[in-house]
Amino acid sequence: MSEQGVSVGKVRTSRTGAAVIAGVAVMAIAACSPSLEQDSDLPPGAEPTLNISAPASAQPSDAHHGEGAEGGECAVDAFKVKGKLGSKPTPVVPEDCTPPEKVLTKVLEEGNGPEVAEGDTVEVDYVIVGLTGGKEESTWSSKTESEPRQITVGEGEIAPGVDEALVGMQQGARTLVVIPPGSGDGGEGTEGGEGTEGLGFAADETLVLVIDVSPAR
Repeated sequence: MSEQGVSVGKVRTSRTGAAVIAGVAVMAIAACSPSLEQDSDLPPGAEPTLNISAPASAQPSDAHHGEGAEGGECAVDAFKVKGKLGSKPTPVVPEDCTPPEKVLTKVLEEGNGPEVAEGDTVEVDYVIVGLTGGKEESTWSSKTESEPRQITVGEGEIAPGVDEALVGMQQGARTLVVIPPGSGDGGEGTEGGEGTEGLGFAADETLVLVIDVSPAR
């Protein structure tokens, strides 16, 4: 046999040996690797159900609940009021807390007049909203026009509990007042009592009042 034939034979033998070694290596790796297929109890043709949980960051959180959160008693800051002094206010009542058990007050706009005392005659503009029923009573005829009501503080001319809130208010101020049922009327509620006739609020209703007070003219 010529030298060229011997060389070709050696090359073919080397290639064949390399192929055999490579095949053995692949089989060894396959034997050592875990199978990607697992036995299933599902009947043929059935698809598995995947349960995917949201990451912790996507779960609801109570971190942004402030005072008056669900299950607690409403705090005064849970009540919001839209509108500036000189225009009709719009009370926004919370929905995730329980009505308070005592009168709540918050000055929304500071006044520049003397403090209101019992027995003073003043003019008031107000919006009264029922916390649960949503009924509204108001001296405002439009967003910017009103018919102020002249009252004597302490006479109970608007609703039980209002006089209590008026005393100490600075004239020219706007104040938010939340009045639970029975406040200032001996527990008789807010329906049919002096100063509430015709308002029509239920006896167990909590009143949300935004009131502006000014000197009588």
